[in-house]
Amino acid sequence: MSVTDEVKSRLDIVDVVSDYMPLRKSGTSLSGFCPFHPNTRTPAFVVFPNTQTWHCFGACSEGGDVFNFVMKKEGWDFRETLVYLAGKAGVDLAEHGSKSRVEQAYEDKLADILNAAADYFYQILLYAPQAEAARDYIISRGFNEETVSQYRLGFALDSWDASRNHFNMQGYGDDDLINTGLLTVNEEKGTRYDRFRNRLMIPIRDANGRMVGFGARTLDPEGIPKYLNSPQTAVFDKSRLLYGLDLARRHIREARQAIIVEGYMDVIQAWQAGFYNVVAQMGTALTADQLRLLKRYTKRFVLALDSDAAGTQATMRGLEVARETLDRESDVRFNARGLVKHEGRLQADIQIVSLPQGYDPDKIIKENPDHWVKLISGAKPVVTYVIDLATEDLDLGDGKAKTLAAQKVLPLINDVADPVEREHYRQLLARRLRIDERALLKIIIPPKRRRIAASQQAQPAASNPPPENTSASAVGLSTVIGGETIGTELRRADFLRQCLKHPTIVPMIDKMLVLNEQTMVEVEDFYKPDDRAIWRYVRSQINTWSIASEGDLWDSLEDEFLRDRIQTLLSLPDGPDLEVDRLPDTLTRSVLDWRLEHVKGLISEVKYLFSDEELSSNTEQLDLFAKELSDLTTQLLNINKARAAMTATGRRQTQEALGSI
Repeated sequence: MSVTDEVKSRLDIVDVVSDYMPLRKSGTSLSGFCPFHPNTRTPAFVVFPNTQTWHCFGACSEGGDVFNFVMKKEGWDFRETLVYLAGKAGVDLAEHGSKSRVEQAYEDKLADILNAAADYFYQILLYAPQAEAARDYIISRGFNEETVSQYRLGFALDSWDASRNHFNMQGYGDDDLINTGLLTVNEEKGTRYDRFRNRLMIPIRDANGRMVGFGARTLDPEGIPKYLNSPQTAVFDKSRLLYGLDLARRHIREARQAIIVEGYMDVIQAWQAGFYNVVAQMGTALTADQLRLLKRYTKRFVLALDSDAAGTQATMRGLEVARETLDRESDVRFNARGLVKHEGRLQADIQIVSLPQGYDPDKIIKENPDHWVKLISGAKPVVTYVIDLATEDLDLGDGKAKTLAAQKVLPLINDVADPVEREHYRQLLARRLRIDERALLKIIIPPKRRRIAASQQAQPAASNPPPENTSASAVGLSTVIGGETIGTELRRADFLRQCLKHPTIVPMIDKMLVLNEQTMVEVEDFYKPDDRAIWRYVRSQINTWSIASEGDLWDSLEDEFLRDRIQTLLSLPDGPDLEVDRLPDTLTRSVLDWRLEHVKGLISEVKYLFSDEELSSNTEQLDLFAKELSDLTTQLLNINKARAAMTATGRRQTQEALGSI
């Protein structure tokens, strides 16, 4: 039994959900007002004790098991949720492979090597003739000797093996250098070479000051990429790090405010000018993990966005993408809806500063520190900032334009957790649009793209049997888990296994689904919480893998519980359909089959709810379920249409449309 299965076996979902919200007995199920979207009149949230699952039949149209509920409610990742629920269930994670002394010693070794590397690059910058251009660049940025020493800036020689040779002579083997990200391996040629060459080296430390990696800026005007980070290692994960936090954390606590910028140079320039509470998100979209890390020191965050990232069109486009994808990860650096959700979950105060066109924090601070102070003091709440952008160039004589602006901003306002604050923003939007606030309540928000929820049910179709000789125990299942049949979980397990082994087929599967008017494979297509986390991981890696070996997976995945699950998946015996060129077609049909059975299962649940005598007097709830039944029936027809298109002729046409993917 896997650790997640053991935790779930010891917990009752009714008890866990009841800790967060009141539930009312309704036949064999329990219902209440969904905690994930505004609703106070019609209980749309249902818990099914017999399958240990939940589902919202209202605006969310999502569901899952106890892990999915807690992850969504708390905004936690898989590991945080596992630790919390294991504690409630009395499961000792140490017995299931939590970080051992050996693993801790291994991480400490990597940190020691990286620390030695930082000293090595620093000495080269100070004294090597080859670093003259790097020293000139530092002078051009206005950094003094004290700042260079404080941040231990360095230089990597323009050589393919200078660092490798130096550290080999110091007694470090190539494997150590590869594991720290200092050395890169070319599998095709069988060669190993320095990852960082002719670059200004910027050491990155975690919040405790431990060396974990590097950011490296090219000194070649034509160099690509401009900044190159260390790869993901056992100690480096940029989504969980904030540059400069080790020096800034005390000052953040004293100032009761953290200022978040985009780049390393912004932080360094701010520190030199005496602004010590500044950290950088290192070019990634701001994550909940980063904000949660900062929340140890303050609940007030100010985002100082570069003007290119915070322009009106880019910001509103980011808001629209965030609305369409909701809780999924997005490539948009400014995700207004995501920030509002983080703000509510973390009980934080997030504000935004939009910098003048053509300026970044580094340039503003260097030219006029007083202007920087003024900009920060004028920071606006996220919703106010977006309302300003949506209305600043709006033709108030154009009724359709006003409706469109309201449709874009209202979903963001609806995500605000506090009801008083939510009403404040509605009033503000109404004033900006010069309309009666009551008109906003009547505006219809275009529905976001419907997604398949978590508690999916499917059975193996005759055209796509589960892998032969695959036992339920190998996947960690009994006969039925959470309403899911063994065949369904085996199908999903085989899907994940094939995508882990052949990540290049994922875009092909996505395109086949889209060509058949279906959504791409999403996190919600999986039932098990660790499988959801693995799928997020696959999505994040498909552009860097060609063929994934276990070594690749282990090098880039830090969570040992997910490693255990991946090892289980990869150990499953191969099924009869092993030709890689046939996998996209086979796996696409598999996705459609399990989605079909999931929708059928939801239809059965809704019909069952209609039989509840206590609902007979609640016309609003009956109307809600009737609408849901209609929507599910439409989904059923669309999935059947897509399955029919996956005939021999349909598959041939789809393959032709895929082109050169």
